[in-house]
Amino acid sequence: MTRRQLVGFAVVLGLIAAGLIVRSTGGSKEDARLPGLRRTAALAPCPAGLGRELPDVTLACLGGGRKVSLRGGTPGRPTLVNIWGSWCGPCTAEIPDLVAFSARAGDKVGIVGVDTEDEPVLALTFAAQTRMRWPSVVDDDKVVLRAFGSGPPVTLFLDASGHVAFTKQGQFHSVAEIEQLVAQHLGVRL
Repeated sequence: MTRRQLVGFAVVLGLIAAGLIVRSTGGSKEDARLPGLRRTAALAPCPAGLGRELPDVTLACLGGGRKVSLRGGTPGRPTLVNIWGSWCGPCTAEIPDLVAFSARAGDKVGIVGVDTEDEPVLALTFAAQTRMRWPSVVDDDKVVLRAFGSGPPVTLFLDASGHVAFTKQGQFHSVAEIEQLVAQHLGVRL
């Protein structure tokens, strides 16, 4: 097992344990810990929208703030929309590569997460632990996931106007893979 896989496995086990504690103590979406967890996670503000090809839904922003109408705007720059869950093993395994890609891409390519079927406490804890600083919307009803895939992770490659140029089913395995797909489908070379 590689170091990355071991770290991913440890994160998943920790999140499962935290989930059991949250469930046993009657945790809810209005959990009093959310403001502190939002500060710790330090997620970027959610965008106004992502484009007309996404489902016509309005979703909560995981980091707090205004809700996001997915069709309410465009990203304004090439953007990866990553559908994830803290409970998803392949999602946890690919996050280090996405974090490294985000650092390399800077303002050239954005990332927006779509957290699906997750407890907010677990999702924010996961985001903080992995240094996943990009914004995420909360899709408890799996509307976005059902529109683009059968299970996470799924990553949409949006051009600046919000057009879905490519859909990647499954986990990324390296930063080089992400960079190659971004160059191929979005025309951005890092």
